[in-house]
Amino acid sequence: MPPLPDVSITLGNGNLGRLAQSEDGVAGIIVSGVAVGGQFALGDVLGPFLSIKDAEAKGITQAYDITNTCLAWHHINSFFQEAGNGNPLWVMVVAKTVTLTDQALNTNAYAKKLLTAAGGKIRICGLTRVPQTGYTPTYDSGLDTDITDALGNLKDLFAEEFADHRPVRFVVEGRDWQGNAGTSLDLTDTAGVTCNVAMVVIGQDRDMAAAHAAAAKSAAVGLMLGTLARSRVHHSAGRVKSGALSIDNVGLSNGTAIQLMTTTDLNALNDKGYVFMRIITGVAGKFWNGDSMACPETDDYALMSRCRVIDKAARITYTTYVNELLDDIELDPNTGRMAVAVVKNYEAIIEAAVGTQMAGEISGVGAYVDPAQDVLSDDEVDIELNIVPRGLAKNISVALSYARSITT
Repeated sequence: MPPLPDVSITLGNGNLGRLAQSEDGVAGIIVSGVAVGGQFALGDVLGPFLSIKDAEAKGITQAYDITNTCLAWHHINSFFQEAGNGNPLWVMVVAKTVTLTDQALNTNAYAKKLLTAAGGKIRICGLTRVPQTGYTPTYDSGLDTDITDALGNLKDLFAEEFADHRPVRFVVEGRDWQGNAGTSLDLTDTAGVTCNVAMVVIGQDRDMAAAHAAAAKSAAVGLMLGTLARSRVHHSAGRVKSGALSIDNVGLSNGTAIQLMTTTDLNALNDKGYVFMRIITGVAGKFWNGDSMACPETDDYALMSRCRVIDKAARITYTTYVNELLDDIELDPNTGRMAVAVVKNYEAIIEAAVGTQMAGEISGVGAYVDPAQDVLSDDEVDIELNIVPRGLAKNISVALSYARSITT
């Protein structure tokens, strides 16, 4: 006998475009320190750590920092305080004699080695340093030239990583800023360092700076990495809605508490592209002033958030089109050009991939494939992909006044 009459329903799956956990916040950091016997040697790639306990299991403890007058534990701990447990952090400990300039050089086994060992997963990478005893800095307009030289090297490192389809942006420790906002180097000067691949953080966690004498001129790179790791790619590090920072005792890397700085000086530093923590009237806690990169404001990638959006789009584009390599292409027999269906497919697959994986992070995406291009002559398909970013409410102007009546 046949079964009772019924309505058969089959559950479909995979149609919503839901994604696995994002790797947008995978971070790396280079810190000064010493080797720990039986755990790691200087220059080893450690991790990824998923909590401060992972670092402590390797011997990088708070006592390690004090004993060795370094800030390895503090930077790592700041990262996880801000990002939360579970956000991957790759770590390399180097000797105090290794400069920021050395760390950034693409021919040295520091940042390059860290990025390579992580298999291209690192999206944001921090460079920090506690110099050896007796180190004599050379200052130029309020910054150790070790910092600006590192920025120059990072441009080459970025270009190399981007060419290998693993774009990454950098956070450089603006340690030992000399304290004069008016005469400080203008990072946004078109004739200056013009480095849109890195930001310079001079904001300081004053509790971290009090760990020992060598920490006094430090800047909070671990904290910034943690902020970026917990943020969506299109969000500014200074976004108020994201909530206050996990620390409250903040200042600048010359040791000055932020509340002792004048508004004029903070505005000058902000205009010159430096990143630090600020107090917002009427809002509890401390916040980053923004996410400026060390380049002119007119640069399309003058903000870390704009950099992270385009980098994510680049990774998605590569992943999408690498599957099309060396595939045969149907041509229109009447013109010898790509068939209309092929053209539309090239456009549709990237628009769907970017549109789905970056939903809410961009305003729109559009691809164009010129149907007239001659694929037979050069075996190359040229595609134009445009991303419309989200806007940024950097300043809000309100005209406030009395009125006799309210009009709509």
